[in-house]
Amino acid sequence: MVRSAWPPSITWWGPPGSRILRRSAAEAAGYRLLINSGLEGPLLESPQTYHRNATPVKHFILNREFGTVRTVAVFGTGRGGTSVIAGCLRALGVCMGSLPHAYKHEWTPIVRQADNSVDMTQTSQIVRKMNENHELWGWKFPSDVFHIETVTALLRNPGFIVVTRDLTEVALSSLARQSVPLEISLNDTAIVLRHIAARMRYWPWPILAIPFAQALREPNALVEILCAFLQIAPEEAKRKQATDFVQPLTRGYRPFDAKSDQLHDFSPPLDDLSDSQNLAADFSVRYSKEYFDQFEGLISVATAAAEKLAAQIRGPHELAIATETTNEVHRLFQAVTSQTGNRSLEEIRLSSSKEWRIAINRSMERLSTMAREAAKEALHSPGNYEALTRLYRALQLLIRLRVALDAALWRVKPGER
Repeated sequence: MVRSAWPPSITWWGPPGSRILRRSAAEAAGYRLLINSGLEGPLLESPQTYHRNATPVKHFILNREFGTVRTVAVFGTGRGGTSVIAGCLRALGVCMGSLPHAYKHEWTPIVRQADNSVDMTQTSQIVRKMNENHELWGWKFPSDVFHIETVTALLRNPGFIVVTRDLTEVALSSLARQSVPLEISLNDTAIVLRHIAARMRYWPWPILAIPFAQALREPNALVEILCAFLQIAPEEAKRKQATDFVQPLTRGYRPFDAKSDQLHDFSPPLDDLSDSQNLAADFSVRYSKEYFDQFEGLISVATAAAEKLAAQIRGPHELAIATETTNEVHRLFQAVTSQTGNRSLEEIRLSSSKEWRIAINRSMERLSTMAREAAKEALHSPGNYEALTRLYRALQLLIRLRVALDAALWRVKPGER
């Protein structure tokens, strides 16, 4: 046992060189209060030297009193910064898997079966082997957050690092890197964040939450925060390697031993293309079913609204209001589909409720055809979002039509719909 000079409540336990830090409950509580206030508490630099970060990175730690982390899992959203945190941990000497990805730093001990359920037998064998070979180890595989509670009983002293990133930044990054439509990124990211937040409420293990944007700007502070959370004291060379790896101007994935001036993307373009195509195929299947179900449910509502409006057309005033609705939808359809060859509805003289009903039926039939064809294609996407985007536009146009019909009903007979 080696007791530090300051603060007196921090003690090193274990044989010389074990480098595992233990804190008293009082000191741990004080540290927790400091970081929750946005200020850094005492962080270890060497067994005898402590300091406070000059530029704090806002973060918090939950459940520090539940013990020392010996198995750390990094969670967050896709394009959310988990690769940077995992790579930084590797640079600090933390084993992040038996064979992690060279640039994405991904690996998982969780073995999935064909139905996506966890193979507990194989998973337990992998975890046991990692425990035997490493005093501290971890992994990063974002989708494992949906399986972590199944395997928690297998883990030795687990703890979690949750990386957060602004929704807009994630969406723009996904669009630039993988061509994911913004509306899908926003929704999918929110689903993952909601799942993580719901679990964090009940996880009785240490949890570090850290914002990616701030951490990227302050690599030195990030390194100290990670060391404090895991209670490790890597040598100066590893600390420097970790800070060199975390670079705000990086252009993509990098190996954890990359130099500070090696900011280019190390990931092969063909690998990126394959990942993007696989993601597009997955999203197209998943979201096309959701969009088409929404479309089918809404088309009946729009049809009922159209019939109600047709029944209110008793003269030129009501017919003019109804015609505005069909003209608006026709203009939007042309704008969205770039179809300008069709004769505009403004050129058609609608002289009766019957003629208007025929016109609005044609508009809905055209939208239905567009949606059906796109939904069918999206189920077999070749790795892009073209079909899914057409289906999404058809759904949007139908929503606009439904709202326009409701607005027309209010204008024709206010208060009665």
